[in-house]
Amino acid sequence: MENYAPFNLPEFMLAHFGRVDFGGDLFGQWPVGIRFEIGIEQVSRAAKMYESAFANAQECVLVSTDWTEGTEMSGRSTPLFETSGIFPNEPMQFQAAEVFPFDEAKYLLTWTRLSPLAYDAALMFQAIANREQLGEPSVNSRVFVIEPRSKIIMHMYDDRGLDVIAAEIDTLRPMFESFNDWILDNQRHRIEFRFRANSREFHD
Repeated sequence: MENYAPFNLPEFMLAHFGRVDFGGDLFGQWPVGIRFEIGIEQVSRAAKMYESAFANAQECVLVSTDWTEGTEMSGRSTPLFETSGIFPNEPMQFQAAEVFPFDEAKYLLTWTRLSPLAYDAALMFQAIANREQLGEPSVNSRVFVIEPRSKIIMHMYDDRGLDVIAAEIDTLRPMFESFNDWILDNQRHRIEFRFRANSREFHD
C-alpha cells in the first residue's frame, strides 16, 4: 500500500468547515450539503455516489468515530478499521485524537490517508447499513470519507441515508444534478432552494 504523508485533520476542518464536528448530523451542521435517501435494499446508491464524488481523486481521508463508553453495540459489530474484508492486509498508517464535547460523551477519532481504490468502499457502506440490521459484516463506527482537494465530506449515517457536504456549493452541483431523484423527500425543498438560489443563472 502506498504511504501518504500525515494529514492534519483538525487544521483541515477548522480551515474549511468551521465548527463542523464528527459527532453526527453532518447535513444539519453545515449549509452546503445534500441528504440522500438510501434504504437497506438500495445500499448500492452509496457506492455509486462515492464513485462519482471520488472519481478523479488521487487520495482520500477515511475517518472513524468510536465511543468507548455510553453506547451499546451488538457483539457482531466491529470498529471500522477492524472490520474484515474492507481493507487489504498491508499495514496502514493511522492518526488519532480524543474529542471531549461539552455536553456529550467523549469519542475517539481515528483516520488514515489512502487511495480511494485501496479499500472496498461498497462493502464498507453495506457494513454501515448492517449495523441496524442482521447482516454481516457490521461496522459500529461512524464513518466519514474526505476528499481533501475538492473539500467534500461524505457520511452514510445508517441504512436510511447519506450526507454529503462541501466547502463550496458548485462542488456538489454535479451530484445534485446526477442523483436528484435520490434526495430525501422531506429535505428536498430546502436543498433545491439552496442550489437554485446559488445557480449561475442568477448571476448572469
